[in-house]
Amino acid sequence: MGARHSPLNVLFIISDQHKRSVAGCYGNALASTPNIDRLARSGTVFDNAYCPSPLCGPSRAAVMTGTHCHTCGDFTHQQLDPVRELPTLGSVFRDAGYSTAAFGKVHIIGESQQRDLGFDERALRIFTDRWRQYRDRIGEENVYRYASYSRNDKTQHRDYYNSANVPVDLPDAMMYDNLVTDLSIDFLRRRAGSPWFLWMGLEKPHPEWYAPPDFHDMFSPADMPLPETLRDELPDVPRTLLNLGRPAADLSDNEVRGALAAYYANIAYLDWNVGRALDALERLGLAENTVVVYTTDHGEHLFEHGLLQKHCFFEAAVSVPLLISSPGRVPSSQRRGNLVSLIDLFPTLLDLAGISHTPGLEGRSLLDSLAGAPDPDDVAVFSEFYSWGAPERMIRTPAYKYVHTEGDISQLYDVLADPLELRNLASDPSLASLCQCLDSRLMDGWELPPPGYRSSVNP
Repeated sequence: MGARHSPLNVLFIISDQHKRSVAGCYGNALASTPNIDRLARSGTVFDNAYCPSPLCGPSRAAVMTGTHCHTCGDFTHQQLDPVRELPTLGSVFRDAGYSTAAFGKVHIIGESQQRDLGFDERALRIFTDRWRQYRDRIGEENVYRYASYSRNDKTQHRDYYNSANVPVDLPDAMMYDNLVTDLSIDFLRRRAGSPWFLWMGLEKPHPEWYAPPDFHDMFSPADMPLPETLRDELPDVPRTLLNLGRPAADLSDNEVRGALAAYYANIAYLDWNVGRALDALERLGLAENTVVVYTTDHGEHLFEHGLLQKHCFFEAAVSVPLLISSPGRVPSSQRRGNLVSLIDLFPTLLDLAGISHTPGLEGRSLLDSLAGAPDPDDVAVFSEFYSWGAPERMIRTPAYKYVHTEGDISQLYDVLADPLELRNLASDPSLASLCQCLDSRLMDGWELPPPGYRSSVNP
């Protein structure tokens, strides 16, 4: 993959709730993602990447530590105990002599003034600090205009999914992702002469699905195709999945189309900010010596199976976009079908930067996959979820997806023959030995959360 240029900068862009299929580089002609597509041309796209958990905080903690959620100890948003003291992307790169920064959403329980997760500079946290830093920047009433659910008074909340497809009532300069990108560009300018690691935590397209007017103007609800499984049944699934409810049941087809248009507008707004960061790299002469990662913390159902949000292991919720670009180190305009997990990014970035691996990493480096090597025969990726009262874990192999739910039925899907995941095969007697084998692999080393952990979940 070419000679190593050292030291190598790292721009780690992580959005929130980006459905993998809503991007041009993943075959969606309706989506407007010219900048993410630009990364696809300059780097490598992974078609089978999965998140460590279909929930923001646990997934992000796993990415940050390169370990599974049960290993780093981040189970739910409501837990009282912080994540375990493990090396982080920030701490390892800082120890290697890098300037480090994390702007925007990180959402890891236990980050504090005393525990900086390895980042020299930090700003604009939301969720983990109850919106305080964003509120201090733009004012409380403006924060409510950005995200009405940040109010305690639920009577003033607006349509969470914006089925009317109307723009946000907030100046562009006060938009959260705009401010995060501004901070990131300023950091690049100030640190252009020394090696750096930058975590750029964008919040879109997490709901509420309201973006500036120009982005809503790009999409007409009438052009939005309805998901094939919009009104399907959900037989043979565990109670945890049924607890999600079926939001589509309360909406007309036209309202669903409006919400779809609003989501696409938020994706376009996200992409615009990605482009601003990529333009800054070029303008500052940093692009040739920087590895850029774009991914998200988990997916979004976007009305598949009548569902919204994440919180389970259907493909739309647990699969994620993943692009890696670095001139001379990562092949350009390539696609890889390897099964990968976001916890693989930690060792991959260390290898690209020539930094020794820290002990305890549970992901595998993707350097061989980037070079075109096939997966080993026993490849599998895992994901976990703990927030609806029953611990759950998924294993995904090249042919199957299997989900174990404590105290409830299991799920088995033939992902090749049944990509829409309509038929749970776990009760098929002819597949009993397969289920037993997958369950054994899935349970090996799985650490359940401590007794009394809080399992309710927020949006």
